[in-house]
Amino acid sequence: MDFPDTPEDVPTLPSYKTTAADNLGSEEIAELQARGIDPYATAADGTACLQQAKLPLARLIFAARFAAIFKTPDMARSLVSPQAVTLLSIPDDEERQVFFDMFPDILEQTAKALDDFGINVHGIAVAELPNVQAASSNRGRKDFNDKVDRLIAEGNNVIVCARTRDDLPPSGKLLWMRTATLPPMTGDMVIEILRQTHSITGQVSEAAIRDRLPDDLALQALHMPLLKSAFTEQTTLMVAARLYALTRRLDTGKVARGPTLDAIYLPPQAQQEMQHLLGDLAQWRTGHLPWSEVTSSVLLYGPPGTGKTLLAQALAGSAGIPLIATSYGICQKAGHQGDFLRTLSESVEKTIASAPCVFFVDELDSFSKRSVSHRNSGYVAAIVNALLEHITTLNNTAGVIVLGATNLPENVDPAIIRPGRFDRHTALENPDRAGIKRIFEIELGASAQDLDLAPAADRLLGMSGAQVAAVVRDARGQARHSNTTLGNHHLKAAVDHVAPEGRQEDLHRIAIHEAGHAVVAHSLDLPLPDMVRITARGGAYHGKMPFAATKKTVCDQIAVTLGGRAAEAVLLGSVSNGAEADLEQATELAFKARYSWGLYANNLLSVGSVKLAQLDPLDPLGSVVNSDIKGHYLRAKEIVEGNAKLVERVAEALLEQREIDGDALAEVLAAHDITNSDRPTEALVG
Repeated sequence: MDFPDTPEDVPTLPSYKTTAADNLGSEEIAELQARGIDPYATAADGTACLQQAKLPLARLIFAARFAAIFKTPDMARSLVSPQAVTLLSIPDDEERQVFFDMFPDILEQTAKALDDFGINVHGIAVAELPNVQAASSNRGRKDFNDKVDRLIAEGNNVIVCARTRDDLPPSGKLLWMRTATLPPMTGDMVIEILRQTHSITGQVSEAAIRDRLPDDLALQALHMPLLKSAFTEQTTLMVAARLYALTRRLDTGKVARGPTLDAIYLPPQAQQEMQHLLGDLAQWRTGHLPWSEVTSSVLLYGPPGTGKTLLAQALAGSAGIPLIATSYGICQKAGHQGDFLRTLSESVEKTIASAPCVFFVDELDSFSKRSVSHRNSGYVAAIVNALLEHITTLNNTAGVIVLGATNLPENVDPAIIRPGRFDRHTALENPDRAGIKRIFEIELGASAQDLDLAPAADRLLGMSGAQVAAVVRDARGQARHSNTTLGNHHLKAAVDHVAPEGRQEDLHRIAIHEAGHAVVAHSLDLPLPDMVRITARGGAYHGKMPFAATKKTVCDQIAVTLGGRAAEAVLLGSVSNGAEADLEQATELAFKARYSWGLYANNLLSVGSVKLAQLDPLDPLGSVVNSDIKGHYLRAKEIVEGNAKLVERVAEALLEQREIDGDALAEVLAAHDITNSDRPTEALVG
């Protein structure tokens, strides 16, 4: 929404439509801007707005922040829902008092913008929670509650300035509709204020101002007196420069924000690695460990929603150091290649100046491989080379922890993620059952003790941590809208939205399928998986391929891959589409064994460039691979037929537990004798 017009009591000069910049060339404009003069804010005749000292700056600043709450018409209309209560969360006592005192003027300034949305502000009343000391007294609390009750009884749409929803009296909680947070100061707000306070034309040198402004995180550290002092500068560009100078004096980069590692879920291995890194950082800061001994660069990889960005924030929060984050998308947004490289360089320079700190670069897979030839090869090479240089520089800067994140590490240029640039590679996978319960406990807080989390955790297996957190928000929203305490039925309803309960017969088929993989692996003495899981959406079998693949190990692995399909055929009498990924993996292994890895004595020719999608069972290559796969499938079926009861037992355990780790699976398998196939590996294929 646009910032409201200047109120009548704010001193202004006549409006000019023609700016000084309209009559200047780009070099002349740049020269004036370098001297701190804004030709866009100055009229063509040289008239400038020089009455800053008389402006109600505090009111304008608070109005800008208040207006930023209403990003959409729906958000604005929710403010005036009939007889509704909106909580405006302002934790700081002093800021809450100042805002409350100015609220009538602030509301008047935002009235025009709200009127554009068809919203009448005259039915809005406001109540303010007193400071902590007064609010904790019986008299202070009673006065506050009485005022809220009175405003509600009069039929007002009430805005309550308080800390949290817990501050509301019972009537306020009952009519509560939403919580709004007064946004902190941003660069966008500064520019909109400058259009009114420092421009005779309504225009400003926006790009030049943004170049001079500190980032939003730094701006947030400036209290009202400092903000007001900066706006007393004569021109827009001088204001921006003053704001930057103030943030540098405050050393805002040293102010830690965000979550901590204790407040988020991480897989045990990742949690341990981050704690070790924190310990090393602490020893370095006290002079007990040289920085060269600290493993300070970590690549975070895994599916979307597994907490890579959150981990970076939490690491910085736990260490009490700033986080400087960038990404391919952020740099690309700056413009052409030169702007991209400049933006990347600026973030690196800021990182070095802020040490000790965390530097986080996201979307590493967007920095594609230089070895791939395409029409943008030159552009890609320049970008990747610059990133390589910057990462090397940061790794050589004491106190800088470098974190990179990618969903697809195989798509990242190998030089970026090699040891020396990212020494440690940490996987962040979707949480297991224990992890899901831990996320529930973190997100729900004390409410978790009153809920049965196990059924929800079972159904959410296979989903990301972000999805689990979203389920909690959904459950809370349902409880809120029904004005009841969060209960198991709210949690179940939220889970139903993302993980509907499947049919029992489908779940049984999935369990038989995954059990088939496990039993065939056990019969062939292959390593058992780290984890086997079943959900209504499918199963997961996290097995490992031997590092040194021989003809026998590859043939055995293909049999394991086909064990799920074989189990369905033998025990259920039919197969399903659940074996699609298995068939794809079996085809790839069979093809590579014969035509890429040279595992067959009669063929040393590598045709690895042939795409599997081009294989046809009727063509020579496809016919041979198809014949190999059929042989492995027959072997898998024989193993399943000889161990049908064991397959059923493993399936029963999966249906009961939904997720079994490797150790528990080994116990189930060890309780039964195993029958192997009489079909020798060498007889399966030539």
